[in-house]
Amino acid sequence: MKLKAILSAGTLLMATAPCVANASAIVLGKCTSVTSSSGCLFLGNITGNANPLNINGYKFAQNYYNVYNNVVPSARPNITLNYLFDTDTTSGLITGGKGSSGTWSTPGYVIDYMAVKAGNYFSLYKIADLSSGTWSSADIPHGKNAKDLSHIVFFGSAAVAGVPEPATWGMMIAGVGMAGGALRRRRNRQVTFAAA
Repeated sequence: MKLKAILSAGTLLMATAPCVANASAIVLGKCTSVTSSSGCLFLGNITGNANPLNINGYKFAQNYYNVYNNVVPSARPNITLNYLFDTDTTSGLITGGKGSSGTWSTPGYVIDYMAVKAGNYFSLYKIADLSSGTWSSADIPHGKNAKDLSHIVFFGSAAVAGVPEPATWGMMIAGVGMAGGALRRRRNRQVTFAAA
């Protein structure tokens, strides 16, 4: 029964990846999970294109990974990629230029996933909801040396300001009440002195 499920899921994987040289495809043996420190290695390209039929678009990679995790239990759970920007279209996001490592910073945004593209591959990583960190192309195969960066694609959301806790609201209301009371006492005192 288990073998039948694996074979049918494998057939589905093959059906989702057209026979095109640049199609995003997971490199078997190089993807335990996007949550692992080495991420998940894909052959192909990843861009900000949201069309799930575009073989270089991020939705294609997302769907491919989600089908893959039906076969490989360690890859679970499903992922949802919400494109924000990439280093090809937005400058100032990274240091290290087109080298093999550096830092990244996205003030005002929280990053959930990041794809590092170099050579014919990209690695997809789950990020712990951060706005800055380091990047490297060390997980992308290229002989003994790290391959120079092509681009990085960032997925996540805009940072949301925190909502005050109930105790904070109580303290703010009490503070406003005390300030209003002091102002009222001051006005009453001024009226009393003027009448005398």
